[in-house]
Amino acid sequence: MANLWLDTFLGKVGKYIIQFIDSYYFYLVPAIIIYGIFLTISSYNLKRIERNVLSDIIRQAKLLLKENPKINYSDLIDKINIDWKAVIKKSSFFPYISTEAGFWVNRLNIFNVRENIMHDEKKIRVALERNGIFLEENRQQLRKNLYMEYFHRITRQ
Repeated sequence: MANLWLDTFLGKVGKYIIQFIDSYYFYLVPAIIIYGIFLTISSYNLKRIERNVLSDIIRQAKLLLKENPKINYSDLIDKINIDWKAVIKKSSFFPYISTEAGFWVNRLNIFNVRENIMHDEKKIRVALERNGIFLEENRQQLRKNLYMEYFHRITRQ
């Protein structure tokens, strides 16, 4: 009866996959657990770096707003300079990073860290607003590309 159920719902290939997993799960489960721990450490590493980058952005934004209180959001973001090497050296403890919803890891380098952190403009904007830096001018602005925004929201990238 179980074979009929496997053939009906999973097909021949699905049946063979289930039989393979059943036969070799002693080898598969430890490998999956080790990879899960590896992903968890990589994700935590990126979160530590991201927390330090956001605190640096907030610190620099407050200084820039003291100098020029009428600055707009795009000029503010353009004037913020982050020393990526120093942040990575100070915050990182593992040579890989991973996003929270990803199953792949990236090597720890300046390009990958900058790409993972700076592409999420909403997170930066929310971090600025939570720390008392309110930029009211852009709240009523229409979204530029709804398709890409929802795609990034679904994939969390």
